[in-house]
Amino acid sequence: MSLGARNWQPSGDLPQRIGGPSTLSMPDEWTFSTPWRRAQEETDHGGPVNDAERMVRLSDGSGVHRVTWALRGRSLVAECDCSGHKYNDGWCAHVASLWWQWVRGQVVVTHLDTGREYPQPPAWLRLDDTPDRIDFDQLSPAELDAYLTCDEAGVGVRRYARQSGRSPGTVGNLLRRARDKIEEGRQ
Repeated sequence: MSLGARNWQPSGDLPQRIGGPSTLSMPDEWTFSTPWRRAQEETDHGGPVNDAERMVRLSDGSGVHRVTWALRGRSLVAECDCSGHKYNDGWCAHVASLWWQWVRGQVVVTHLDTGREYPQPPAWLRLDDTPDRIDFDQLSPAELDAYLTCDEAGVGVRRYARQSGRSPGTVGNLLRRARDKIEEGRQ
């Protein structure tokens, strides 16, 4: 994990949806699907465009596809410009390839709200999570980072303080404010 101040602006290449791109959900029997098989058998010759998007070019020569691939809240946002993305309900070979690379530590995924980079899926990641279950927009990036790391992933305050370079008191204050804001949002 690394920290960084990042700004992300969506490109105009992908269709705009109300509420932004959907979060990734794992379809039934996805490990036996054609996209999953292609993700494991073919090599991706693409690369990052910005913090939230990657170009994916699989070795079968089917073309280059732009994929939104980033973390927001506690969910993974994934959207591809290919027709397979819609046909397979969000699980095309390009998205599957990025997932396969990420779980093997070959790509880094940026959290759009905190700027933190994750070389592997974090413990707090929730696939199939309803994006509006908790309103994370009310939290500052530091509060969100502390909440996800300590409360959702179960990392202790002192350990997270050492990892983030903050004092335990600061982390405790960030957590308290995050919890208070989340509780207020539920009422």
